[in-house]
Parts: sequence; C-alpha cells; structure tokens
Amino acid sequence: MGRYALLVGCCYLGDRDELQGCYNDVDAMQGAVIKYQLCQMIKRAMAGDVVLFYFSGHGTHQDIWEGPYCKRLEAIVPSDFNLIYNADFRYMVNNMPQGADFVMIADSCYSGGLIDQSKEQVGPGFRPDVCYPTRSYNYGNIGGGRRAKRMPIESVLRHLRPLSHVDSPDIRTLLRDIYGNQASILFRRHVDPDARVDRGILISGCQSNETAVDDDGKHRRPYGLFTDELCSTLRNLRGPMMSNAELVETIRDKLRNKDQHPCLYCSDRRADAPFLWVR
Repeated sequence: MGRYALLVGCCYLGDRDELQGCYNDVDAMQGAVIKYQLCQMIKRAMAGDVVLFYFSGHGTHQDIWEGPYCKRLEAIVPSDFNLIYNADFRYMVNNMPQGADFVMIADSCYSGGLIDQSKEQVGPGFRPDVCYPTRSYNYGNIGGGRRAKRMPIESVLRHLRPLSHVDSPDIRTLLRDIYGNQASILFRRHVDPDARVDRGILISGCQSNETAVDDDGKHRRPYGLFTDELCSTLRNLRGPMMSNAELVETIRDKLRNKDQHPCLYCSDRRADAPFLWVR
C-alpha cells in the first residue's frame, strides 16, 4: 500500500491569459505532502493505494442545454489546450483498481464538480441539472495584483483553430480533429455512469460557479489563494490528521471573505476518512 502523487502547474507563459503562481503552487504542494511522506512518482495503482492528482491552472466550462435542462461541463486547461473534462476524471475513477482511491485537488476556476456525478459533502448544495449564474470577476486581471484562474472557451478556440484542418466554431470538432484518440473521452465513447462505489475524492478550490484566484504575492512569490491556505493548514497541523471534510471546512472558513469557497465531493465514508489516508 502506498501514496503516489502527480502535481501539475500550468502558467501559459507568453499568453495573454498567463498566470504567475502555478509553478510556485506545485513547489508548495510538494513541500506539504513530503512532510507527511506522501510524495512519490505516480506508479501503477494497486488495492489500498492512494493516487493524488493536483492541478493549478486555468479552468473553463460549457453549459449544454438538453431540452429544459442544463448540464455544466467543467474542464481543466492543460498547456496544450486539449481540455480534460469532468467525464474524463469520472472515467479515471471508475477504472481505479478495487480498493484504491483517486484524490484530485484542483486550484482552478469552476473546479467544483470536476469528477462527474460525485456526491457533494461540503459545498453549496447545487443540483447537477442546473447551470447556476457564474459569480466571478471579469476575465483576466481582477485588481490588487490578482488574476482569475479561468480561461473562456473563446480563448481556448483561439489556440485550437490554427492547429486544426477543420474550420469549425465547435470545440468538440476541433479537439477530435487535432488530438484524435487523445481527445476527451466525452467525445469518443460512452462513460459508465455507475458511481455507487465511488473511489474518487475531489477537493476543489472553489464552487462550480466561482473563480479561483492567482495572486502576484506582492512582497513574496505569486501563489494560488486556495493552495496557499491548503498548504498553510497542513503545515500547522498539530495532533491527528484532519478528515477530508474537516480540512475543506477549515479552508472554506479561512476564505469565507474572499469570494472563493472550496468544496468536497466524495462518498460518505471518504468524507470522514483522514486526508490522503492509506487503509
């Protein structure tokens, strides 16, 4: 049994949507998990293992209407702009070996719900079939040396169009044309919706209708607001490790005046389990 971690930061250097603190977020997370001897190179998971995937960078979303119902598709934006959707993370969770857990920590905009169909344990009580109004700042700089960690679909399309042989305004068409079988599973095959035995744990930096903040740091290195509070909480722990729910509620309370509310999505049992616990 072991703990394995893959930590990813995307700053999009040279782009007009460039961020400043994501590489520093990865350094901070690495220091926090090493303290608890949790950080190793990710390997093939086995029963009893915990695999941590951490992402700091832009998030984006699309609202898909099906008759009177609206479904919000959340995604993270890798540096190659091949979007990774909530359906992809659901597919990863569903294919974890029996007894192994997949833990995702996302410091990006709209990150609540990034593992599709996960049960909300700490959060606003959103329904999955409603596209709630986005509570956010304008794209880009939001004042005070802060920048929203979100990239509008229009910006993603701007990057994809020069790479595609197809002239289309549809992001699904462009992603399939450019990346083929490497595009999101959302566009390639049916994803098993069965999440009754859910081995996924999502700790999101904000709600699905909120932005996460990249701060220039003023008198210190740039950083993500959520990651900074997460690492600070882990560094200052005394006594037993917090449960997943206690950890998220603690950080949520610290950020209550920042218009950014971290959330937890997982099964009831995993909500009460210690953070990154190996059974």
